[in-house]
Amino acid sequence: MMTRTGRSFSIKRLARALQGFSLPRNDPRLVINHHLLDVAPILDRGPEAVEAAYESNPLILFSLLEVSRFASLFSGELIEERRFVQLFRRRPPVSTFLHFLHPEPQLEHYGTSGIFISQAEEPSEIVSFLHNLLRYAEIFFLCEPRDIFSLSSLLRSHLLAAVVVNDEPDEFDLHLVRALHHLNIPLFSQVDLGSYYNYIPVQGIDDLFDKLRRLRPTLGTHRLPETKRESAKSVGIPERHEYGGTYLSFYCVRAMGGIDGVEVRGKPTEDVGLIVDLGDTDVDITLTAYIEDELYLLFKHHQWLHFERGEFFKLTVRGPDRPAEELGRAIYDQLKHQFSLQQVSVKLIFDALRLQTLKPTIAAYQEERRQALDRRSDFDAPFFACTYCQRYSRNGFCLISVNHPPQCELSYDAIRATALFTDSTEMFSIKKGELLDRSNMRFTGTDKFARILSQGRIREVGLQSLSVWPLPVTAYAQNIAYMKEELGGIFIISSDYDGYTPDQKTFWELLRKGVGRQVPGIIGVSDAHIRSPEFLAGDGGISRVVWMPSALKKRVGLQKVLHIATERDCSNMMSLKSYLRERGFRF
Repeated sequence: MMTRTGRSFSIKRLARALQGFSLPRNDPRLVINHHLLDVAPILDRGPEAVEAAYESNPLILFSLLEVSRFASLFSGELIEERRFVQLFRRRPPVSTFLHFLHPEPQLEHYGTSGIFISQAEEPSEIVSFLHNLLRYAEIFFLCEPRDIFSLSSLLRSHLLAAVVVNDEPDEFDLHLVRALHHLNIPLFSQVDLGSYYNYIPVQGIDDLFDKLRRLRPTLGTHRLPETKRESAKSVGIPERHEYGGTYLSFYCVRAMGGIDGVEVRGKPTEDVGLIVDLGDTDVDITLTAYIEDELYLLFKHHQWLHFERGEFFKLTVRGPDRPAEELGRAIYDQLKHQFSLQQVSVKLIFDALRLQTLKPTIAAYQEERRQALDRRSDFDAPFFACTYCQRYSRNGFCLISVNHPPQCELSYDAIRATALFTDSTEMFSIKKGELLDRSNMRFTGTDKFARILSQGRIREVGLQSLSVWPLPVTAYAQNIAYMKEELGGIFIISSDYDGYTPDQKTFWELLRKGVGRQVPGIIGVSDAHIRSPEFLAGDGGISRVVWMPSALKKRVGLQKVLHIATERDCSNMMSLKSYLRERGFRF
């Protein structure tokens, strides 16, 4: 095993050590040999031939190192594919792989988001880094194996990966730097590499992270605070002040005008009413339900003010008692910080008589809102696009309507509120255009934006289409639905299900096949989408679903739908067919 101190290195010596080693063909662990360069034919010609080939193509080094690790000359952890794909299901997802050529002790003082960091504890740790990079480029950017030109162009235009030279390079490091430079992987160096290499000089970790953020603003880095020893003294019970929790107490967000600011009526007592009136024209009665829920969640984690929604609404103040105006101002400031709203009127009411008068009005408003939510359809509500997943994927986008929510756990109204009332550039409204196909919900506008967001690769999409024009799957998909042709039925498998479908598919296998691609017969669907009355209407909807995990079936409220089997009912295709015949399903 090589050590970093005084490492000497030659390609000929490495090739000689590998001579005679039998290299298995098509082994999935040989990612570099499959995607960059198959070194087996060159190895068979002898060390001198390998050295000569290396002089014209330095990428041979990476393939040799992978074979060396495979032959157990070197060690180093490789991430299995399931764990690898899960890196992109984080919020935020990993979008850049960063490799340090030498261990960097300062990293323990930093936290990052969107970055996967590896350090070269062993010489062949570069193999793990390249495995991640090549799988990333293939799965999410659709790079074909051995297409070095496309891969180099991608690495030049997107910061998918970078390497940091954080100490004086020895002979082995210089060989690595030469090969990395040949592949167009960006180099950041804290030492002088000379004029031969195109690299970005950095002065320490802070400068490195600052330059990474400038190149890719979605990356997050911060210095961790110094840990403090906890006092041996026992901490006393914090002071609490509670308002509400009574029959007269309530909380409501409404789409109504009002004076921007805070108004308090009465002095704090046990009864409390909180009314937030929003006067912005884009806030309608249906959107207030989402904002009401979002504000409640924000104040579940507030430092000192908390909302509780048991049977009746309650406000809890932790710490010293505060004036009612300060409570209202905290709510006002939090809402203004979360959303770019022009007119926010916060009313805190402690007057029991006023609360008694208002409560029926609030109940009537909430019932009217519930009915308005039930009446919404794709023909009267606006459409939106979300490109959040393009942080890591070329075709990572969703087109969203009331009956076609995003593939992740976010709701239609969450996307709508973010698009209309924040400075996000990843979520925005789109024009649906003219209806082209009613059953598949295909519009001229959705086709147009699919072409734009996929750079022309996807030209037609149906929001409720599985077989013909499905949207590309994203790594955030809660579930994946796919068509089983021999049954004419739809299988749905959820991301939290670790087992197999009756035809022996797994969620991760299907995700790997469909992510970033338009694959007829495979689509990502959320729980909310499955509950939609228009769910995959172009393919028969719920009436054609024949299998899903039992936990998902319960979660989406389909326990009473008898023709949908679960893993508890059947484990293979033969038992599934028998199950369906008994229930009159035609296939």
